Amino acid sequence: MAVKSVDGGSFWDHLEEFRKRIFIMIIAVGTLTATAFLFSRYITAYVTTTSPCELVALAPAEAITAHLRLSVTVGIILASPVLLFQMWRFIAPGLYQTERKSVTGVTIAGTFLFISGAAFAWFIMRKPALLLFQSFETGNIHGAWSVSAYIGFIGSFLLIFGAAFQLPLAVLFLTKTGIIEPKTLGKYRRHIVVGLLIMAAILTPPDPLTQVMLALPLYILFEISLVVARISFRKAKSASE
Repeated sequence: MAVKSVDGGSFWDHLEEFRKRIFIMIIAVGTLTATAFLFSRYITAYVTTTSPCELVALAPAEAITAHLRLSVTVGIILASPVLLFQMWRFIAPGLYQTERKSVTGVTIAGTFLFISGAAFAWFIMRKPALLLFQSFETGNIHGAWSVSAYIGFIGSFLLIFGAAFQLPLAVLFLTKTGIIEPKTLGKYRRHIVVGLLIMAAILTPPDPLTQVMLALPLYILFEISLVVARISFRKAKSASE
């Protein structure tokens, strides 16, 4: 995949295209969020049972706020194929004609990675992270978490991991567009590891366990995508020669 010069349209044309894509994304998220809200009683009832301690509503409207926050999270996850497709469609005009056909494949791969990241957060990360937080409730500190805060934490957790798992697509995009070569990424592997740890520290709660649990799968994904990028780069180089 190589970036070509942007032809034709002016700045305002590209801005209008961006506005159009954003509008479609907002409609998709809004529609699916509203649909999820219709079933929010069942979804919220299930999610709240995963809390290791009692959940309380500290304000009259906090319960409905929790329902809304969880519905938004579910709406974004369900709309992830549309979001990824629109983002890649916006990038597509800068690619060659033969490479635009890969947008559907990239969307499918991105959706799979996003859902995999959210699933990793829910099934593997959630419980140890919550138990770690609860372990600091010592002395006169007794856990009685706010339902809105708990739902917000779970929602952010899933979305952060889903977004972070897009790393392989980012690596492949950088190498296929010629912005950076695979051997350069391999050469600066140590720097990238530090960058992943910093990113994990920013995205996750401030404790070493969750940071490592995010950074480790990201590093594995990076190595896998680097191998794929090297193979693809060699094939492209051989074809051009």
